[in-house]
Amino acid sequence: MPFTDIDGVEIAYETRGEGPPVVFLHCWMGNRSLYFEQVARFSRDYRCISMDFPGHGESGPSEDYSVEYFGEVVAGLMRELGVERAVFVGHSMGGMVSLYLALEHPELVEGLVLLDTTSYLSGFLLQRWIATAVVLLGSVGCRISDQGFKAVKALAAAFGATALFCRPEAKVITGRECYRVDNYVMVKTIDSFRRFDVTGRLGEIDAPTLVVVGAADMLADLRHARRMTNGITGSQMVVIGHAGHMALIEKPDEVNSAMAAFLERIRPLRETGQEAAAR
Repeated sequence: MPFTDIDGVEIAYETRGEGPPVVFLHCWMGNRSLYFEQVARFSRDYRCISMDFPGHGESGPSEDYSVEYFGEVVAGLMRELGVERAVFVGHSMGGMVSLYLALEHPELVEGLVLLDTTSYLSGFLLQRWIATAVVLLGSVGCRISDQGFKAVKALAAAFGATALFCRPEAKVITGRECYRVDNYVMVKTIDSFRRFDVTGRLGEIDAPTLVVVGAADMLADLRHARRMTNGITGSQMVVIGHAGHMALIEKPDEVNSAMAAFLERIRPLRETGQEAAAR
């Protein structure tokens, strides 16, 4: 598994396939493995790059767990890999990082796929309460044990982030991967990204954008998706029925179909090298 040092932090990443680059950015308490369905599908035609954010998956810890810092880490990895421009696929927190990149590093962003994410998590009351509760309870948990309460955390993620009657595999995968994150990282990360708000700047984004949301998502619900779609000129929204916050693994075929149509529209696979260079 490749690792690279970005700003003094060891970052785990993986590349599969050849072709136009597509970068996958994972959710809070997740890791790059959650994109297994998408990487398997799109690595046939694209260069799929996935990574673990600091403190997540196999990447090392950091002193900074903000969306802004994660965005700079991604930009650093792109420089390391020699990627000048890519489509960024961001799920939940990864979507916030993608929005940051589109605003602060627009030269890197050819397109955005925003999966079950938001421009401001605390912009609606339910999500504000959930985030605040996690910070308060998690802070207490950290003081007791940074490695404790993992079963509780896994169960909360498995049932809170997926639709009630989704396939059991999606709940198992969600719980298993969230189980791995230390309590300190969990709290520091959500405490930062619950404050991230670029709603007022969405109109500055000119990259082609696809917004995908699970109809039963409670963490970044339809209101969040509509707000981004209305704010980003020319963006398109796709609603995935009977899916929650983890639509990418609850309903992978539907998500992949929407992504494939979007990618084909902004970077047709039949495009020649000369045409691509002229873009």
